[in-house]
Amino acid sequence: MKNKKVLIIIGVVALLVVGGVGGFLAFNRKGVNSSNSTQEYAETAGKAYDEAKEKNVTEADDPYDTKVDFEGLQATNKDVYAWIRIPGTNIDYPILQNADEADDYYLNRTMDGQTGLPGSIYTEKYNTTGFTDPVTVIYGHTLHDGTMFSELKKYKDKEFFDENRDIYIQLPGGRKKYQIFAAVAFDDRYLMNNYAFTYDEDFNKYISELKACMEGNVDESVDVKFGDKIITLSTCIDEYPDQRWLVNAVLVDEEWY
Repeated sequence: MKNKKVLIIIGVVALLVVGGVGGFLAFNRKGVNSSNSTQEYAETAGKAYDEAKEKNVTEADDPYDTKVDFEGLQATNKDVYAWIRIPGTNIDYPILQNADEADDYYLNRTMDGQTGLPGSIYTEKYNTTGFTDPVTVIYGHTLHDGTMFSELKKYKDKEFFDENRDIYIQLPGGRKKYQIFAAVAFDDRYLMNNYAFTYDEDFNKYISELKACMEGNVDESVDVKFGDKIITLSTCIDEYPDQRWLVNAVLVDEEWY
């Protein structure tokens, strides 16, 4: 009887351990996070992004005038469709989207197709690649080395938030400029399933909920209304796995050529 009780206890503990590991893996898959065990690989893969930038991006004094050789980038990966740059941060990366694979295909897959960190900056196929949707959600990792979307956390600081409000996105046929209006800690709901952004009621509800968040910074003077085009940059909050750090910006200028 005693041996039987011991076996039962061992079995329960094993289930708890397996469940905990499974939960951690599920969080990593869903939550855009990182671990030290793959940091060396992440650093190596990160150099590939630096090389891609050096070969294919020509910066200008005005970030809006940045030139991107998309043909060169797409020779490496056809899924590259845009480039995002946020002055004041080290966020200066290609944006990818795959229309055929799972939604989180680029969560842990680099631009050159290698599986693992740092992953890629990406959107899901539910959003157009022209940023024409009411809300486009852009995902990226928070990493220990501070790359990818890690520096979005800088927007927790009010002074930084006030002084660094522009986001620039380059496309093969044009360019877009956005103004940040909210950087907040939000819950981890899947935004594309929880809001029908093409309807004014849901769009306005989302904007109101962003502005009502207790943690973060919001500029109430920026008038965001239905019909505007919004980008939401999403990354994890390490210490709060049931939350996401969202930096939100509204389109203020665009040019096509």
